[in-house]
Amino acid sequence: MFFELIQVALGNREKLSSVPSAEEWSNLFLEAQRQSVVGVTLEGLQKLPREQWPPQLLLLQWIGYGQQIKQRNAVLNDRCVELLSRLASAGLHPTILKGQGLAKYYSSALQDQRQAGDIDVYVSDGREKAIDYAKSTGQEEIDWDYKHLHLKVWDDTEIELHYHVEVLLSPWKNKKLQHWFKDNESLLYCSNGKLVTPTQEMNVFYVLLHIYRHFFTEGIGLRQLLDYYFVLKASKGVKLEYSNEESIEDVLKTFGIWKFAKGIMWIMQEVFALERDYMFCEPSESEGRFIMDRIMEGGNFGHYQQKTHINGLGKLNTLISVTTNNLSLIRRYPSEALASPFWYVWHKGWKLTR
Repeated sequence: MFFELIQVALGNREKLSSVPSAEEWSNLFLEAQRQSVVGVTLEGLQKLPREQWPPQLLLLQWIGYGQQIKQRNAVLNDRCVELLSRLASAGLHPTILKGQGLAKYYSSALQDQRQAGDIDVYVSDGREKAIDYAKSTGQEEIDWDYKHLHLKVWDDTEIELHYHVEVLLSPWKNKKLQHWFKDNESLLYCSNGKLVTPTQEMNVFYVLLHIYRHFFTEGIGLRQLLDYYFVLKASKGVKLEYSNEESIEDVLKTFGIWKFAKGIMWIMQEVFALERDYMFCEPSESEGRFIMDRIMEGGNFGHYQQKTHINGLGKLNTLISVTTNNLSLIRRYPSEALASPFWYVWHKGWKLTR
């Protein structure tokens, strides 16, 4: 019924197949919270026939949560515009990744009900200039890594300033990926109302890549897949072609993501009722079920996933958790799963030399 409620919100279903009990409604709300889709499911509630509505107190709680999401989106929309202006004024070349940049793909009724997180912004000017900019704002302690730094502008909004768009944990694949982003850099910059964001062609690849990378680290949730649903809906009829006349299939196979993509297409079909016309490859049920089980277990970004924790080991617990998680992925994704723990060790050494 949770998937049915999402499909009602998306306009792919008229009502639920049965009337949930009070306990089932409570569980549906909890799952919407775990997956960070409370606002979207609220739109589904409002489309249901009255006899299928949840108990009044729960409905009021759901509506109150939705109002908070709407207010948060309004704040972040304004802040994205201001952030782009600040970075451009400093001589940098920014573009908003994911987040508020993907809201344009959502239907008008759902744009302000997408649960927002932090702000991710990419600049093509390199790590040193990004760090220099952070210092110029008066930021004394700068937390940075291979991909991005944490920029402090507003106390209630986390900003990740990227100088690499995304990474792959396999060193040889990652090196090739960075060259690919450079070759396709023009696709990262597209005027989108008051924002600058990647093009639809870029988002078809980049958002899937982001989901894939998170699958091996923090985990993924339905909010990220809902973003991808709307990216695919908006991309029908768009020629998905990249540098050297590569197709989306060429690119995904180059980076070892083709099998994963087939699993995601199955989830698009089964969870969101996406029509086959919007997919760029055949769905794979076995792969999709495997990915889906992990999504439902871990919730949004894997926050609810059981993680290994040993007292006294501090950040080493992250490496232990990631390694434990990836042991179960070796059979299906051996290259990325085996490379993952080595990435963290390499990254530690790399940073010490900078």
